Amino acid sequence: MGLVKVVADIGLNRDDLQEIEFLVDTGSFYTFLPADLAESMGIDFPVASRVIMADSREADIRVGVAYLRLQDREGGIMVAAMNVPMPLLGASALEILGLKVDPVSEVLEHSRPFGPWALVGLVAFADTQQDGSLREAKLE
Repeated sequence: MGLVKVVADIGLNRDDLQEIEFLVDTGSFYTFLPADLAESMGIDFPVASRVIMADSREADIRVGVAYLRLQDREGGIMVAAMNVPMPLLGASALEILGLKVDPVSEVLEHSRPFGPWALVGLVAFADTQQDGSLREAKLE
């Protein structure tokens, strides 16, 4: 399989997006942006995490959230700032948007008929009473 590159719109929110070319990296969980690019978009990275690089080195990173629009899908994704030669679109972004790489045609395609989804079923499961009935759901 060769390299798969895509053009997507990314930013702090859906009303302030910037068009960026990404290298799709299905071996990476996170989407990585060069730190200066992420900073220029106003993306904040409040969470510390540790990752293992392809060469087995460990690296400490900061993780935040950005808004991504790709093909006919859009939603919030996890991003990390790192000194990368090109922005990398990670597997978690593909999963969130319901996309996958077709290894034969080397393009992105839908992995399901819809984009981002909520875990409403888990909320219902958590609110199940002993007799099997559901408590009244209250969304706050």
